[in-house]
Amino acid sequence: MNSPNRITANNLTPLSLDATSLIKYKLSDELLARVAASGSLRSSSCRSAVWRLVLRCLPYETKDWEISLSRSRNHYRVLKETHLIDPHDTKFSQDPELNNPLAPIEHNPWNTFFEDSDLRDIIGKDVSRTFPEIEFFQGSNIRQMMSDILLVYAKEHPFANYRQGMHEILAPLIFVIYLDNEAFQHAKENDELKMLTVEEEDILNCLFCKDYLEQDSYNLFCAVMLEVSRWYEDPSQSEATKSSITKEPYMRVQDLVPASRLMEDLVDIGNLLQEIDPTLAKHLSSLDIPPQLYGIRWLRLLFGREIPLHDLLFLWDVLLIDRPIAPLAKCIFVSLLVQIRHLLLVSDYGGCLQYLMRYPPIADIDSFVKLARHYRNPKKNAKPVLKSNNFSHITVAGSSHPNQTHRPSRPPPSCMGKDELESPPTILALAPVFQKVKNTIRDRSNTVSVPPSSKRSDEVRREPLRTTPKHENWAKEVQMMEEQVSTLQIRLNEQDMMCCQVSKALEVCAQDVRNAKSSEECITIAQTLLDLSKTLLSIKTVPVGTSPPRNEAKTQFEVNPKLYESPKIRKVNEMVDMKQKRPQL
Repeated sequence: MNSPNRITANNLTPLSLDATSLIKYKLSDELLARVAASGSLRSSSCRSAVWRLVLRCLPYETKDWEISLSRSRNHYRVLKETHLIDPHDTKFSQDPELNNPLAPIEHNPWNTFFEDSDLRDIIGKDVSRTFPEIEFFQGSNIRQMMSDILLVYAKEHPFANYRQGMHEILAPLIFVIYLDNEAFQHAKENDELKMLTVEEEDILNCLFCKDYLEQDSYNLFCAVMLEVSRWYEDPSQSEATKSSITKEPYMRVQDLVPASRLMEDLVDIGNLLQEIDPTLAKHLSSLDIPPQLYGIRWLRLLFGREIPLHDLLFLWDVLLIDRPIAPLAKCIFVSLLVQIRHLLLVSDYGGCLQYLMRYPPIADIDSFVKLARHYRNPKKNAKPVLKSNNFSHITVAGSSHPNQTHRPSRPPPSCMGKDELESPPTILALAPVFQKVKNTIRDRSNTVSVPPSSKRSDEVRREPLRTTPKHENWAKEVQMMEEQVSTLQIRLNEQDMMCCQVSKALEVCAQDVRNAKSSEECITIAQTLLDLSKTLLSIKTVPVGTSPPRNEAKTQFEVNPKLYESPKIRKVNEMVDMKQKRPQL
C-alpha cells in the first residue's frame, strides 16, 4: 500500500483509486483532475465518490461525509413524501367527503395526483427507452426509481420542469453509483478492507450503502443538472424569439438571434469550428448544416447518444472535473466534428446528416479526449496525432451505418493518388446525371401545350391539343443522348477488355524474364514492354471483337495510328453523330 506522502498533486505517476486510498489519502481538485485525465477511474471502484467530490455533493474532509450524506438523504425523503402524492396513504384523511376523486374541494389529494399523472406518463415513456441494449435499465425497480427521481426533480424545480433528455443524464449516474456499491460489498466479502480502522470502515459503509441508491442518485443528479440546466431552458416565452419570428418567418435557424443560452453556445461552437478547421466549417456552411440543426441533442445529453456508455463514463470523468463544464463541452463538440472530417468532406447534405445524427463509434477514446483537452488549453495540453479514429461502417448501437449501405463515399482528393486525380469519371458515375437530364427533358416536353383562347374555345373542344414541333426536337435529343450513353458504355467495356489483354501480356513477359538465359532475350523482352507502354498511351478505344495481334515468336503489339487517333474536342451542347464518328465493327 502506498503511503500518503507519495500520492500528491505533484506526482505525475498514474493513480488508481480504490476505497482504501479514497479514505486514507488527502484529496484535492488537482489530484482528482489528474486521476480523471489519466483514465484510472475506468478501473476504479469509487468513480461515483469522485464525481460527488468534484461536484461538491461531498466535502473533502472524510470525517464530514456521514453528516453530509445523512442530510441529503433525509432531504430527498421529505421531498418524495411531499411531491409524490398517493391518495390512499394513511397520512391523508380517508373520509369519502374529503378524499374522493370527484370531491370539488381545494385540498383534495386526488387533484395533485391527476395533475402529475400526465407528467408521470411522459417520464415513464422516456425511461422505458433508456439504454435498451443494457439489461440493468430494463428492471422494473430501476425504472420506477428513475421515474420517481425525475418527477421529484420536476416538482422541486418548476423553472426547469422535466425535459426530454434528462432521463439519459440520470441513467449513467445511477449505473455508476450501483456499480461502486456492489464493488465495495465485494471488497468487504474478500476481506480487502482489513487495513482500515473501524471508524474509516464505518464512513465507507455509509458512503457505499446500497440501501440509499435512489437518494444518492437524486443528489448527484441535481448537482449535474446545475451544470447542464442552461441547455434545458425553454425559450418559447422569450421576447427575442417572438420578435424574430414575427419579422422573419422564413429565416434560417443559424440567422436567428439566439434566444437561449443553448443557442448562444451553439453559435460559439460554430465560431470555434471556423477557427480550428475552416475547411470543414465552410463545407458544412455550404450545405446549410449549422450546429443548431444537430447539436441540441449533443449538448443536452452530454454526448450520451454519440459515445458508447463505457467510453461515455470516461468522457464524463474529464468533463465533470473541469467546471464549469460548458467550455470543455464546446471543445468536445468540435472534436467530434474534426474526428469525422474525412467522412463529412466527401458527403452531401443527406450523408453529413446521417453521420451527425448517427455518429460513428470512436475507436480510441483516449486520443479523442486528448484532442478535446488540447482545444480547451493548447498551451498546457499537447495536440495528439490525428488519424482515422472511427468505425464508419457501424453506428453506436452496432447496426450497419446507413451511409455505408446507401451512400458509398468517394475518397477525399487529398487521399487520392495522382493517377486517380487525373483519371476522368466513369460512365457509371455520369449515369445519374444523364438520367436527370433525360427526365428533365421529358418533363418539359410533356408540359408543352397550346395556351387556351376564349375566341377558339369551340375549336379546342372539337380538336385535341397538338404538341409543338419543339416536342419532336426534344424527343430526338433524348434518343440521341441515349445512343451516346450506350456507345460510351461500350467504349468503356472495350477499354476494360484491352486492359485485361495487356495484363495477360505482361504476365507472359514476366514469365519470359524468369526464363531468359541470354542478353538478347532480355533486350527483346524489354522492347516488348516498351511496345506495351506505347500501346497503353496511344490506344483510346478498341473496337469490339478485335485485339492487338501478338507475334508468334515475341510478345509485341502493332498499333494502327489512324484507327486510334484521339477524338477531337467538341463544342459545348454539340450533339455528336455516333454513326459517323464510330468506325464500323
